[in-house]
Amino acid sequence: MTVRVNDVVSGGLVGALGVTALVLAQGFPEIPGEPGPALFPRLAGAGLLVVAVALVLGGWRSRNAAPWVEWPEWLSQPRRFAAVVVIVAGLAITALYIETLGFFICAPLLVGALLVALSVRVAVAIPVALIATAVVHAIFYSGLRVALPWGLFERFAW
Repeated sequence: MTVRVNDVVSGGLVGALGVTALVLAQGFPEIPGEPGPALFPRLAGAGLLVVAVALVLGGWRSRNAAPWVEWPEWLSQPRRFAAVVVIVAGLAITALYIETLGFFICAPLLVGALLVALSVRVAVAIPVALIATAVVHAIFYSGLRVALPWGLFERFAW
């Protein structure tokens, strides 16, 4: 079902994340006599490096027992692969443009595209996407009092 990678690969990724945290924490301001804002990123980075070493060592010992990367079978199924691409691309595009376009444009486009990618008929996908957008907005805006971006519809905000 999922992509399986040898622990050497995942350990390398975790190690890179740990090094990144340590390097970025170097730019945080120092506060004389106090730990300062860099303390927790440095601890997290060091912890990630410890985990990375453990993963790499364990993966190196079992490197001959399993392939380095094992791909799931759904990658060879175009409909499922398209759905994953729609999710990832849709979320990335939404993150980039939701402030400009607004929730009422981005959300129905994302939900509608995902439904169509999952073989839902367009005649069903459009109303479901619109209703889901309205329900989610009502829950966040009225129930949780979280303002979602209005974007192009700012002049209609209530």
